[in-house]
Amino acid sequence: MTLQSKTAGSLFGVALGDAFGAPTEFLTVSEIITRWPPAGPVEPAGNPSLVTDDTQMTIAVAEALVRCKAAGAVSPRSFEEALRASFTQWFNSPDNNRAPGRTCLLACEKLADGRLWGSY
Repeated sequence: MTLQSKTAGSLFGVALGDAFGAPTEFLTVSEIITRWPPAGPVEPAGNPSLVTDDTQMTIAVAEALVRCKAAGAVSPRSFEEALRASFTQWFNSPDNNRAPGRTCLLACEKLADGRLWGSY
């Protein structure tokens, strides 16, 4: 198994788990069991099943790692720059349509403005 196939499998697993759990997000266990008796959902909802902003942000992190690797090396500095670029790109993308939270959007906005990590 290649690194590329392992990476693709990991990202697919993240997306599938996210799509599976999306309808239950923010619900209590009792609410989940009431809506999907006897023990919760048994398959992802929808056709196609949709992922949330969590998968979109995971893909942004993966893209940052790919950018670093393509540039030659992954270091804290190179990763910070690539991650900032990936999150800024996602923040401005029309595909950023999965209801990210206010904190996430505010952080991405500040990263896009050039603010340092943790300075807000």
